[in-house]
Amino acid sequence: MGGLRFPFAPDGTMSSYSVGNKSGFSPSDVKFMFNGPLAFGVGDEISFDVTIDADNPADPISPPYHPGETTHIVIDRATVDAVLPSAIGVISTYKEYAAVLSRALSGSGATAAVYRVYDPPWSENIVDVPDQIGIAYVGNPSLHGSSLQITGVTSTVGSGGLANSAIQYGERRSSMTLSIEPFRVYEEVVVNFDLRVGRESSASYSFDKDYVNPLLGVDDGLIATSDDMATLLNSLLARPDIIIEATSDNAISVRTDPSIDRKSGQKSGIGFWGINVNIEPIPKLNFLDIDIEQNPQKVTEYIQYIDVVSGKVASGAAMLGALQQRIDMQSEFADRLMSSISKGVGRLVDADLDEASTRLKALQTQEQLTMQSLQIANANAEILMQLFRASAASHSEKDRTCIGAGAARPPEAASGLVRCTA
Repeated sequence: MGGLRFPFAPDGTMSSYSVGNKSGFSPSDVKFMFNGPLAFGVGDEISFDVTIDADNPADPISPPYHPGETTHIVIDRATVDAVLPSAIGVISTYKEYAAVLSRALSGSGATAAVYRVYDPPWSENIVDVPDQIGIAYVGNPSLHGSSLQITGVTSTVGSGGLANSAIQYGERRSSMTLSIEPFRVYEEVVVNFDLRVGRESSASYSFDKDYVNPLLGVDDGLIATSDDMATLLNSLLARPDIIIEATSDNAISVRTDPSIDRKSGQKSGIGFWGINVNIEPIPKLNFLDIDIEQNPQKVTEYIQYIDVVSGKVASGAAMLGALQQRIDMQSEFADRLMSSISKGVGRLVDADLDEASTRLKALQTQEQLTMQSLQIANANAEILMQLFRASAASHSEKDRTCIGAGAARPPEAASGLVRCTA
């Protein structure tokens, strides 16, 4: 699967982690052989400096280099009495000296240790390594470096074998190589994995065919080359502190960027873990191939096959049940939606009919008012005509009265104006 995992068992079972995973190493212990006893009186002391977590100039990081953290250690009569209250200031054995050193080193990023080994090798018998003591690294998580050094050893009672040491660096391991083989992601297949960098918490990622196709411009889920795999991982991880690039036709490099990640020793590391594919494990038998009578030695394998197949049947049934439930929910939703739409359309139709009826009534009212206005207008015209007719009739009567009375007609009668004079 693009070099993310490898065959883990003879039956073809694949690993859940990458073969190229890397984890950094702590600095080696500063070991010495105990030389005692050491008798502390008032004013006696052993003192030295312990320095931890200096940057290693040999690591692929840029200057300036951090010098580390130095703690001055003092072992005096009070220290011995606190650890060995009945020893009267005397350290007699290597285990007692280791206990006193551990007390004095508390909070310095280092501690003291004694050792045990299997004797003989590869047996279950464990024995002490007599007189051997080590100053062991603990570290400071707030610093990026990984180192241990003892300097400035002075004593008024003898050092008990403790001496100045060269600096011990932890090993930075923040890059890995994946050997790439083409692989295809099929429909309904989901690949999951975790990425862990240094001591940080793992981050989870996944991809499927629908993710691969548009990313690589394919339609069959094929990751064919190392460039394809680098493109896929860069897209998934999207981390500026990680550099992923194809180094050959069948390999890619995955490493942290030293300009961002300066961690060394046990604080460094990179790897893929928790790799799984949702359809695995894939059964390697056919149900019809089971024959206990002919192959009694395969009973265990048959039982494992039945367990796997039963689990897949149960998973399939659960998936079908979930799918059926989703279909029922969608059907119920569709029914409710259609009912709501029908009610909404009915309300709209009712509203349109009410509006149309109101408009019709308004038009009818306007028509009636118009007719009434015309009737009123016609009636007024008739009244005026009647008034004109009555006025004309009155003048005619006066003319006749004037002539009948024998009155003289004035000269303006010729112009049509009639005026009666006495």
